[in-house]
Amino acid sequence: MQMRNKSWAILVAAAVVLGGAGWWLATSRDRATEADFTPRPLFPGLMARVNDVASLEIATSKALFRIERGADAEHWTMPGRNDYPVRADLVRKNVLGIAGLETIEPRTDKPEHYNRLQVSEPDKYQPADEAAKSDPGPILVRLVDPDTKAIATVIVGKAKSYPVGGKPGQMHVRKPEEARTWLAQGILELPADPVHWLVKDLIKIDRARVASATVTHPDGSILRLLRGPKKTDGSAIDFVPAELPRGMKVASAYDVNAVAGALAYLTFDDVAKESTQDFSRATVTEIVTLDGVKAVVKTIPAEEDKKAWITIAVSHDAAMAKPDAENKDLLAPEEAEKQVNAATRRIGGWAYLVPESIARDLTRKLADLIEPEQKDGSKKG
Repeated sequence: MQMRNKSWAILVAAAVVLGGAGWWLATSRDRATEADFTPRPLFPGLMARVNDVASLEIATSKALFRIERGADAEHWTMPGRNDYPVRADLVRKNVLGIAGLETIEPRTDKPEHYNRLQVSEPDKYQPADEAAKSDPGPILVRLVDPDTKAIATVIVGKAKSYPVGGKPGQMHVRKPEEARTWLAQGILELPADPVHWLVKDLIKIDRARVASATVTHPDGSILRLLRGPKKTDGSAIDFVPAELPRGMKVASAYDVNAVAGALAYLTFDDVAKESTQDFSRATVTEIVTLDGVKAVVKTIPAEEDKKAWITIAVSHDAAMAKPDAENKDLLAPEEAEKQVNAATRRIGGWAYLVPESIARDLTRKLADLIEPEQKDGSKKG
């Protein structure tokens, strides 16, 4: 591990870095290379070595992270996220994409123009204008073999076009050890945020499957939601509070339903070991489905504004199932058991940083969802 970090630091430090401007000069070919250029591989012979790639080391202006291959090419992890699983399809796409890059036009070889094409070394990159500040900027990717030797290194910069329907996109690239920048074509999908490389599948429980949702807060207050009556028009069933105070009504059916459907579209902004967070004073949300699945979510506030850390435990009990032949969303017992087992393998022992919208739905109180039937004593008309 120390050897890899040292070699990576040497790679970044050894690259030549200068900032600059001059958009027209940076994007136009040098006069000496105005003639038509025949496309050729940026890394000749690399396609034959793609199976030798044991890790990817990626540097951006905001992050430096590594992705490592497991026992086989179908399993990759991120050491910087406690070896959390990485999307194998995304790794494969980019390794093959780098191997397949073809140079189609030479661009500047002058370091003072690198920032305009976003091919500076990431740690020295300065956006050339306001518009560039929203771009990911240069992304340096190093493909490494099992002996920690670099197979190929490239800085992927400003895109001219993006891949669509299998058609290659065009982007500016540069090898760190070379001055020449190229306009290249290929199929790449390089997230600058390390979290976007991670496997995002947690568990999906559609609201149509849910029988009840219960939110228990550390102060002892409890919100209980149940399925409402079936609708004659066949539309989705709304959830209702199990106990509605006299003179009060549901303020927004959408907000109530969002609690029951909180696990339908889970996403996360970061991940950590569950043991690194203190869930002793968590809000506990229990969602039970008609097909016998129970999910218990613990939620605590995060330091980040309005986000939250959650941990999820799931189980299946066929005896809790309430079959409904009209509900085509329900899972058969063996399917429900399979979903729970697969989810437990993925999420067991992990804590997830979730955005504000998910945190809000998992921690609702009854007072958040109801309002007076008549807000004032006046009569309309």
